[in-house]
Amino acid sequence: MKTAITDFWNKRQGHILQIVLGGIILLFIAILVGVYVIARQANPVILDEQGKPKYQQQ
Repeated sequence: MKTAITDFWNKRQGHILQIVLGGIILLFIAILVGVYVIARQANPVILDEQGKPKYQQQ
């Protein structure tokens, strides 16, 4: 049984590694897009040194 698992891993190691790394990259891109969308919806108010809004929305 152990040799069967080892043989499978040795034969498919490059393909398995590509799938795992591809999944990690897709997860990273999804996190970046999610953070971008959340940041756009947050609509932060930037304050000056006196604590007043620097740019007022009209």
